[in-house]
Amino acid sequence: MNGAERLLEAVGRGDGEAWSQLLERYRPFVLGRLRQAAAARNWFWLDDLDDATQEVLVRFYEAVRSGRFRYRDEDQLRGFLVRTAFFVAMQRKDAAAGERPVSDLPAEDQEELTRRFDLAAFAASAFDTLGRRQCLQELYAAIDRLSPARREVLRLSLLGLRPREIAPRLARSANAVSVLKFHALEDLRRELEASDFMVNCGRYFCGAEEAT
Repeated sequence: MNGAERLLEAVGRGDGEAWSQLLERYRPFVLGRLRQAAAARNWFWLDDLDDATQEVLVRFYEAVRSGRFRYRDEDQLRGFLVRTAFFVAMQRKDAAAGERPVSDLPAEDQEELTRRFDLAAFAASAFDTLGRRQCLQELYAAIDRLSPARREVLRLSLLGLRPREIAPRLARSANAVSVLKFHALEDLRRELEASDFMVNCGRYFCGAEEAT
C-alpha cells in the first residue's frame, strides 16, 4: 500500500491530518491543470483559480468520504481530479452565462459563444487520458472534412442548438436543417468507417469498457 492509498483510507475514516497531507500533495496539481487549461483554452470565465481548485478538492473529499472514489493507482486518482476540474470549470461557465443553455441565451450571446466554440480546442481539453483525447480529436477532424454546411450543422448541434434554432443561421427551414443533419451524420459515419476509428475508439463512444 503506497502513501496516497494509506492517506485515502485514513480520510475515509475521518482523519483530518491525512486530508491535510493529501491537500498539500494534490492542490498544486489541480491548480496547475486549471491554470494551464484556462490560459490555453481561453476559459475567460474561470477568473478565480484558487476558489475553483478548492471546489475540486472539496468534491474529491466528498467522493472519498462517501465511497464513490476508491483508489486504484496514481493515474486513476489524477484522472479523477482532472475530470472533476473540467466539470467544475464547465459549471462555472454555465454560471457566467446566467446558468442557461446556449439555446436559451440572447442571440448576441449565442453568437459570441458559437464563435468561440472550437472543436479542436475542445477535443484537446475534454478528456484527461491520451487515448480519449486522440479519439475525440479524430472524431472532430472527421467532422472538419465534411462539406461546409454539413460541418456547420454538426458543430451547432454539438452546442446543443435544435434544428429550429440552427435554421436562421443557415438560412434554411427547420425541416431542411433536420435533413441536412441526417445527411451530415451519414457522411460522418462513412468517414469514420473508412478509418480504424471504431476499432480504436469505439469503447469511448459506445459504452464499452476501456481496454486495460
